Amino acid sequence: MTREWLVIEPPDSSARLSACDGLAGQAGGDLTAVRWVEACLDRIAARDPLIRAWTHLDPERARAAAHDTDRSAPGSAPLRGLPIGVKDVIDVAAMPTRCNAWATDPDPVRFDAECIERVRKAGAIPVGKTVTTEFAFTEPGPTVNPHDTRRTPGGSSSGSAAAVADFHVPVALTTQTGGSTIRPAAYCGVVGYKPPFGHVPTRGLHYLAPSMDHIGLHARSVADIARVATVLEARTRPADPQAPLRLVRLALPAGVACQPQVQSLIDRACDRLAASGIEILQQAPLEEFDRIDDAHRVLMAAEVARTLSRWSAEALASFSESLRSFIAKGQAATEDDLAYARARVARIAQRLYPFAEAGALLIGPATLETAPLGIRSTGNALLNRPWSLLGLGAITIPAGVAEDGLPVGLQIVDPHPSADRLFPTARFVENVLSTRTVPHQEDMT
Repeated sequence: MTREWLVIEPPDSSARLSACDGLAGQAGGDLTAVRWVEACLDRIAARDPLIRAWTHLDPERARAAAHDTDRSAPGSAPLRGLPIGVKDVIDVAAMPTRCNAWATDPDPVRFDAECIERVRKAGAIPVGKTVTTEFAFTEPGPTVNPHDTRRTPGGSSSGSAAAVADFHVPVALTTQTGGSTIRPAAYCGVVGYKPPFGHVPTRGLHYLAPSMDHIGLHARSVADIARVATVLEARTRPADPQAPLRLVRLALPAGVACQPQVQSLIDRACDRLAASGIEILQQAPLEEFDRIDDAHRVLMAAEVARTLSRWSAEALASFSESLRSFIAKGQAATEDDLAYARARVARIAQRLYPFAEAGALLIGPATLETAPLGIRSTGNALLNRPWSLLGLGAITIPAGVAEDGLPVGLQIVDPHPSADRLFPTARFVENVLSTRTVPHQEDMT
């Protein structure tokens, strides 16, 4: 039986505002940036000892920025006064970037990453850095899932997903090289967006595998994601689909299955979408799909080895065993291994081309399971890695709550490089499903 969550409002419910509602409140004179930022800081102070989503906070600079914002004209910037979190692999001036690694410099960095320059110029206010796994790989940090603190929030954007789900901030920046944005969003019941590769500049990102590293977003609605993504990507997307919606359900590779409770929820969501008028086509597994995961690992390992082997022997010795092992795997990869992996990628890209030409988007579960017990593993990214390797735009939307009381995400992928249909489709799907997941908050103060 599905559990019902007890929801108790925090003292200032401004912390629960969506990005769009908070921005509208400021434009209408019903909310100030100071009040919004203070509500988020109060929420963090009350909840983060339990959730552990943050690795660095700068409340004084956030307050100063909020005061400056309130002295500016309402509506003068598209993200005016928006409190945000930033994954701790992205540089924010006057804050350290530690990447959850002992070897990194503890001193504050001097300059913003380019993506931070963009959102800050648009009026957003970074309040701090959210927890990441070590170098955005697999070794987890201390963050727990707000829906069940015995469980992982996913990774590597662990703190970003948990902070948004638990109402610390309305939006947080993330990264994804495998499944690091989509999977935590699904586990924590928020919306997660991975843009197409190259749509968001990565200068100021501490790279893991540069050809697969994407900067993304977590928020509590598609509208919030779209508002911030427009600034990050410096481009305007079409407001509505240009043709009737058509979604293709890709079957899972042979030998791979979702938890029954996840599959049941995804099936019901697809039934509701079909009843709303969306054409949903069933598709047999692509013959190369079950092999692309191997290609991702080979190519990513080689890039990780090149990126991280520059560290000193002392620093490398401080890395987790899993990361050192992955670096060694990358160093052992031959040119033939890499060429074979690239050929696999090219073949599956060709197989997806007809879907892109037909204007169809791909749909399916964001994860194979709900958030696993324990925080020593961040879960399985099998259903996310192909889209990171191919550089395609992907978004996950809460599809509902499974029998164990945990959120399930529905992933939508646009096989066209522009991803112009992704947000309109995601908004339509979100409206049909009308799903919001709220963490269990018995001890909310």
